[in-house]
Amino acid sequence: MNAVGTRSATGPTVPPGAPADGETPRRRSWWRRHRAAVVVTAVFLGLALLAVVLGGRTSERPLAPDNPEPGGARAAAEILRGQGVRVHEASTLAQVGGLAGPGTTVLVTDVRLLSPEQRSELVGTGADLVLAGSPFTDLAGLGVPLVPGGAGSPDPVLARCDDPDARAASRISSSSGSVTAEAGAAGVVVCFPVDADGAGAYAVWSDGGRTVRYLADPQLMTNRLLAEHGNAALVLRMLGHHEDLVWYVPSLLDTSGSVEDTVPTLPAGATMTLWTLLAAAVVLAVGQARGLGRVVTEIMPVVVRSAETTRGRGRLYRRSGAHDHAAAALRAGAASRMARALGVPRSADAATLTDAVARATGWEPREVSDLLYGPPPADDGALLALSTMLDALESEVHRS
Repeated sequence: MNAVGTRSATGPTVPPGAPADGETPRRRSWWRRHRAAVVVTAVFLGLALLAVVLGGRTSERPLAPDNPEPGGARAAAEILRGQGVRVHEASTLAQVGGLAGPGTTVLVTDVRLLSPEQRSELVGTGADLVLAGSPFTDLAGLGVPLVPGGAGSPDPVLARCDDPDARAASRISSSSGSVTAEAGAAGVVVCFPVDADGAGAYAVWSDGGRTVRYLADPQLMTNRLLAEHGNAALVLRMLGHHEDLVWYVPSLLDTSGSVEDTVPTLPAGATMTLWTLLAAAVVLAVGQARGLGRVVTEIMPVVVRSAETTRGRGRLYRRSGAHDHAAAALRAGAASRMARALGVPRSADAATLTDAVARATGWEPREVSDLLYGPPPADDGALLALSTMLDALESEVHRS
């Protein structure tokens, strides 16, 4: 018989490749249960990616190579990169130690934040140094015969020295500080004089092994002033002597002294992504948690009277011979009721309650104390006697 076009005796035929019976409903049920979690995760991941892509690497730190604000120095860093200089940003001395060495240049944007030990570590790298100074900066520990000062000039200043970098710049726009050579120091060239005593806005010193360049007014490096007069020529030439430039922006939080002393830090984009994922996890946890509804009263299957409960507990005490527990329960109940009747606070000590009961009943304080706080009874007879005496004492308190 030709089987084409016939139906199976056991039910409708299933086309090849179609999902098995019940598979589609299961998938739909999973999507209904988890669609909120999937949507929230997708939104947070999208926001994190958008923040990383649009935010870029920018900061607001003064003289930072990634700061596009007027007080930043991103323009100088980008021009140097365009001229083939590899600019490495560093925020800790440990990072400087891993990047700097002979044949490299290290720019220090604020020497004042470095401790004597950190300055010694910086000199130990063997790299050429460019120091962005400020008036009366202490250069101790760097081993340079330079003395910063407060002289300056608000007007453009001519180079008037033999340093090729200064001669290429010809003039700078101004200077808010100065630098002079120590008395008797050799190998120091002071440029852009700002007074008649030999103070200038820029100085170069070399001992044959390394070269140190000092710029008295670091504002000449900023995006705001870089394009004025010969500022750009001076800044780019003093920073571009080597193919590798380590742009060191110190901070008070940096206490490291070497590469081994510091834990590697995550990039800003990775940190932002991790915080976003953490926030997404918290939102998912809150969304997926079961909500607590209203309190439901459960109907007890059996109602047990309090008297039966008391008798049952007493039988348990008697069966186990727990005369001390039974006596403690009797005494505690009696003391609580008498204290409430006499207005004695629950925080009162035994002596206070004893005195109050004795005054109300006329009993001796010692009798009251022995009855409420004495030793536990040793047998059933003693326990029964204690219960009788407690009833008598409590009845007199209520009567008073």
